[in-house]
Amino acid sequence: MASGSLPLPRGAGPKDGRPADELTIPIGSDEELGLRAVALLGGRANGGRWPDDVATDLLRAGLRTRLDELGLPWAPSAEQVETAQRSADRDRDDTGAGSPTRARLGRVFRAVLVLAALVVLSGGYLGGWRWTGFHGNEQVWDWLQLLLLPLAFATLPLWLRYAHRMSRARRVAYGVAVAGFAIFVVVGYLVPLHWTGFGGHQLWDWLTLLLLPVTLITVQTWSSTTRTVRLHHRVAIGALGVAWILTVIGGYAWAWTWTGYQGNTLWDWLQLLLLPLVFPTILAPALLRFVAGDVENAEQDAERQVEADRAPLQVRPRTAGMGPGRP
Repeated sequence: MASGSLPLPRGAGPKDGRPADELTIPIGSDEELGLRAVALLGGRANGGRWPDDVATDLLRAGLRTRLDELGLPWAPSAEQVETAQRSADRDRDDTGAGSPTRARLGRVFRAVLVLAALVVLSGGYLGGWRWTGFHGNEQVWDWLQLLLLPLAFATLPLWLRYAHRMSRARRVAYGVAVAGFAIFVVVGYLVPLHWTGFGGHQLWDWLTLLLLPVTLITVQTWSSTTRTVRLHHRVAIGALGVAWILTVIGGYAWAWTWTGYQGNTLWDWLQLLLLPLVFPTILAPALLRFVAGDVENAEQDAERQVEADRAPLQVRPRTAGMGPGRP
């Protein structure tokens, strides 16, 4: 079969609606090579198959899968297609009509939440509403303890998954926000700004605040993305590791009081590092492989094989010199 057109059985004809015995689908050389490979490898178990037959099977499997997704039977009649089309049109009309209403309701709901938050904050800090508990938590550090974990869960997964799709201006804005917060923290220590609450907290407190949410979310999300560990990632991790070792030496051997390490024993370090770092990155994968064996790999291979068997034929424009025929 030359790279060209595949005659495929068809029960319905061309645009004029008259019955036809075959449908001609132009393919390229890459599709032809794939068909030949499938025909050759699959033919060993089936007594030999023509690439045309392989293309027919692939096209039929893809059509059947797509029809199932659309809720239609195999070889649907014209009446069934028209009924499905009318139902889809009604669904689109209903969605279009309800969308502005839902959007308005969403805006109203958000406005109500913002107004309620302002009222409660004003009452807690200015009106003396003791039931809010805000009067005893009036520093930025208190709000970081409250909001950092939910903010990390809301933003870090999105950044890790879709950062490559964000515009450059948006990425720069996020970078500026992070840098601005770091500068704010430094100023809170140097000036000092007592209302920030930073002056009474040491490096150990920041590790306790940041390490758990950042590492847990990163480890959990990274495996579900297409990201790979690149050179700059390794350099950053290595630099952070060296800096941390230096602070440990300084905190215990050179009495760097700003680290807050003195007085913390091995048990305290295990509590700090075991859950966010050691368990998800080292212990959990090893334990999973020990318990499951090769079950996960076998399941992935089976899923890939099913997808390959059900894959539809990829139709591409005709290239020069293509024509029908068998080899």
